[in-house]
Amino acid sequence: MLPDWLKPKGASTRLAVDVIFLETRSPRPFPVLPEGYSLSRVTGDEAVPLYRVLYAGVGQDYCWWMRRSMPDAELAGILHDPAVHFMVLRDGSGEPLGFYELDLRQGGDANLAYFGLLSQGMGRGLGRVLLDHAVARAFGAGSWRLRVNTCTLDHPHALPNYRRAGFELRYVVPESWDVPDEYVPQRLKRL
Repeated sequence: MLPDWLKPKGASTRLAVDVIFLETRSPRPFPVLPEGYSLSRVTGDEAVPLYRVLYAGVGQDYCWWMRRSMPDAELAGILHDPAVHFMVLRDGSGEPLGFYELDLRQGGDANLAYFGLLSQGMGRGLGRVLLDHAVARAFGAGSWRLRVNTCTLDHPHALPNYRRAGFELRYVVPESWDVPDEYVPQRLKRL
């Protein structure tokens, strides 16, 4: 059953999507960040507003909408949990370029809940470094497995990048999403 905040309140578009579930059990070493970049965990009062900016910016073209509908208090409850790591990649001037959300709340069964770069961070090899860091962090925290899912609406490089990082396909689930029209990317809007 969907929480109320996921049910569209106004106009929505029904989208057919295949959700692709992957996992890895192969640790990776921590990568070296390119010179001038930093990666840090964000907590406290800054977490929710920064998360919202990054989530919307990374996912606006790929139909990331569920966390955009989530109430602040619920999102804060996730991000302020000590077992959830909200990691932000920044350039030399401190501008955020991307993030990942690593959920370690299930003991050693970790989940890479969200991962991505803003458009200005793409094409520099940063996605590979950021993903390798997420994998290394999960296994460095004692995880025996790291799960991630993507879907057919996500960035076209998402699935190949996960596979390159050692993730293996486990299963695919066809779903239908009723997405509020305000979150439907232009390329998917009804004519």
